[in-house]
Amino acid sequence: MVDDVPAKPRYQRHPQLGIETVAYRGPLERMPTHAHAQYQLTLYDGGPRRFRVAGHDFGGAPRTAVIIQSGEPHGSVPVADPRVTLRTFYLDERLVAEVAASLWRGTGTVAFRAPVIEDAGTVARLLAAHRALDRGDHTAEERAYFALCDLLQRQASPTGSPLAPGASEEGLAAARALLADHLTGNVGLAQLAAAAGLSRFHLIRAFQRRYGLTPFAYQRNLRIERARAVLRAGVSLADAAANAGFSDQSHLGRSFRAVMGSTPGEYRASYRAAPR
Repeated sequence: MVDDVPAKPRYQRHPQLGIETVAYRGPLERMPTHAHAQYQLTLYDGGPRRFRVAGHDFGGAPRTAVIIQSGEPHGSVPVADPRVTLRTFYLDERLVAEVAASLWRGTGTVAFRAPVIEDAGTVARLLAAHRALDRGDHTAEERAYFALCDLLQRQASPTGSPLAPGASEEGLAAARALLADHLTGNVGLAQLAAAAGLSRFHLIRAFQRRYGLTPFAYQRNLRIERARAVLRAGVSLADAAANAGFSDQSHLGRSFRAVMGSTPGEYRASYRAAPR
């Protein structure tokens, strides 16, 4: 989990989502009992700790993920080595309610059954979402949504019966057209959702169900197709990245290789070497 985690706490606010993130690597001594107005979700790596959440004590292994209800008193203390690497989400209640509303029909408060998150897949998705938010990735909203969906479905009590991700064909087509029109620029989930007449998270589920890809994965494919076309014409990699809406050559390279199995340079070279 270390990657680019700083030695001093790095706080970032993501107002479009209702999330504050923290990344930190270093000693974490005793945390006295306290509470927050948001849900707190922390991914720990390092020395084992003892936690006290809502009056219940439990031990945390060197790698522990903990979810705490908003307003719930909690604290922790190191068992031995106080050094940790942590990534924390502070989740506004309205965000958690919005995710729940895309899954279930009820509107009650989302309650988590236990503070410890043991599902490795959920933890991995939360970690990937935190990193995406940390670096300002425009796909971070989708990553955060799917990670929180996993979290709620596996850890929370349903607020009602399951909700199918229904949407009109016209609304989804409008969102898809907006992605194509903004091929070289970024368009936010709120704008796409408004075009489709849906909430942000209903849009993600309905779009994926209809087209087989999330909105930003669909836009990435459009960009890859544009890049292929200009690379066949022999343009520079920098020009191909700009023409297809990628932030730089490195961004183009990562995305292109993930989809095509080769680098943009290899793809362009194969057309240069082809017989005329």
